Amino acid sequence: MEGKAYVSKRKKGGEAATKQPRSMGPRCSSNACKKASNRFCNDFTEEARVRMFDEFWHQMNWAQRKLYVGGLVDRDPVERPRPVVRSQSRRSVSLRYHLRADGERKQVCKNTFLSTLGIGEWCVLNWAQKGAAKKSEAQEIKLEKKQKVSPDQSRAPSSNSNTVDPTRGDEVNITEPESPARKKSKVAKPLTWKQNRQKQLRMEGKAYVSYRKKDGVTIAKAQRAMGPRCSSSACRRAANRFCSDISDETREELFSGFWQRMNWAQRKPYVARLVDCDPVERTRAPWTQSRRAVSMRYHLIVEGDRKQVCKRMFLTTLGIGEWSVLNWAQNVATPPDDSEEKPLPRKSRKASEHLFLKEFLESLPKVPSYCCGASISKMFLEPMFSNMSEVYRHYHGHCLEKKTTPLSRQVFCAVFKKMDLGLCDPKKDPGFSYGGTGNLFNELWEEYCMERGGPETQHKDVCEGSAQ
Repeated sequence: MEGKAYVSKRKKGGEAATKQPRSMGPRCSSNACKKASNRFCNDFTEEARVRMFDEFWHQMNWAQRKLYVGGLVDRDPVERPRPVVRSQSRRSVSLRYHLRADGERKQVCKNTFLSTLGIGEWCVLNWAQKGAAKKSEAQEIKLEKKQKVSPDQSRAPSSNSNTVDPTRGDEVNITEPESPARKKSKVAKPLTWKQNRQKQLRMEGKAYVSYRKKDGVTIAKAQRAMGPRCSSSACRRAANRFCSDISDETREELFSGFWQRMNWAQRKPYVARLVDCDPVERTRAPWTQSRRAVSMRYHLIVEGDRKQVCKRMFLTTLGIGEWSVLNWAQNVATPPDDSEEKPLPRKSRKASEHLFLKEFLESLPKVPSYCCGASISKMFLEPMFSNMSEVYRHYHGHCLEKKTTPLSRQVFCAVFKKMDLGLCDPKKDPGFSYGGTGNLFNELWEEYCMERGGPETQHKDVCEGSAQ
């Protein structure tokens, strides 16, 4: 899609086809274009063609290129068909190609259009047809909107109603074609979901339908409203209660500010600042275990001052429930204790274990790749291991000696393959080198030679003879 060289998934003769990068072709040199009055191929300089090619392949994505080509190619009905003798022409439309110069569309020939943009004829034909189909759909939609009947004209007999033909005397049913079905949007719009709309209404204090059901019927919640003010005689006599000092206008301002100017996250700390949670001073039932953990004092802000009120005055003024106040006040008033021990995050062991595995594989004795007849970059382990299981068991034992957690067999094989390592097969490659490299595993190599009964010098002679 970037116009660079790539390997196609289609194969030709069993081999993958390699596509060359997009490039601008030669300009038009036709005498017919020079003589034609409606062709402007020679008006475009090489600099302008290069600029259009770069904009097309470096500044546009694939979807924008389709729209760009569809806007420069016009599809007209065939005016002069040229069918071959005894055959039917497959030409359904006449295409006219244009290029933009100084903001104007100038007609050019097909060769100039294709070579300037570096695209093929099939792409242009396909993209132009899709662009024309979209234009026709848009025009049909506009025509349908214009043809909608006005309210005054709806009373007159319409074309889609049952009409009576006076000449025939029978009823004729004339029906309009059905409008195309609305396409399903591929972009998710969570704000339009039913559950999210009800949630938003709940947070705004408006009427909503709860997702909880009672006896199989959904519960409709009413809109938040301010309750009646406090009329207790005890609050009037109390010196620390100011319920009667707050007017109804002030309560209306507090209620509207709480539900119209705050969101849900702002209401929680607002309530927590107005409610004080103090230790219980007087237990009314000393012979029983009380569930009361704190004593709560409620306040309302009047002219910038916190004035204590009773619980009923507080709840009815803000239009909230007792459970919400208790939950919000206690959660904000008792922040989490930092002194508590938190579980430590799990340390990642992958970096150190992978480094240890890489050092282990690098320390193994290896032979050059030319001794095994393989690629130049690949290295082979000396024939002290017959299969991968033996190599992994040796790695596992080495990890236990070094007190390191070994990686899994799957990860081990993946790293082994990534380092471009392999195992020598004596049956397939009789000419590989048995000589040790003298590093970490000399003792293992000597034990291997003793068990096989083949001296090391004989294998070196075999390798030297095969090289000659």
